[in-house]
Amino acid sequence: SETMAAGVEDAIAEKIASDEELEAMLGDWDERVARFNNLHLVGRVGNNPEPRYFDVGNVVVNLNLACERNYHYAEKQAGEDFQDEDHKGRGEPTDWYGLEIWGSTAEFATKYVDKGARIGVIGSLQIDEWNDKETGEKRTRAKCIVRELDILETRAEADLRRSNSRGPSFYTAGDNDDIYDPSRGSAGGFFD
Repeated sequence: SETMAAGVEDAIAEKIASDEELEAMLGDWDERVARFNNLHLVGRVGNNPEPRYFDVGNVVVNLNLACERNYHYAEKQAGEDFQDEDHKGRGEPTDWYGLEIWGSTAEFATKYVDKGARIGVIGSLQIDEWNDKETGEKRTRAKCIVRELDILETRAEADLRRSNSRGPSFYTAGDNDDIYDPSRGSAGGFFD
């Protein structure tokens, strides 16, 4: 294996091997490469959970998660323009992610999560592909298959959010408590 690696390095350095020859020298190198498909998201839920139950006893919940795109304080101070034309002057852009939650985690989400709740999820990214029934065009959509779900607000925060029917409260509007801003005397940490 060590001599094979040295042979590959020599071939690359001397540029004497084609891509096909390098692939032949490497063999099944892809089997030795670790594969990771982990997705960590934190945001606010965009819809109420509606569980779907199947005859075999499985349950699934599909949610939408709004995640605000935050940039490091130094990037903002450097004068870099990170916002596209659609978001000028409206704060940070928001990305929407589809979540697919199965089993007991779906039951938990149905019982304790509602629209506007701040949650964190860990899962894997999956790309769905289908043909549009009307146009026949191939469509794709990325979604997160959730393995773990955590509610990131206290019961008091959730009650306050639910009781404010006039729109976003001081709690949900511009939820930037975890952004480092030296002018606020904040370290940007969890306990600030």
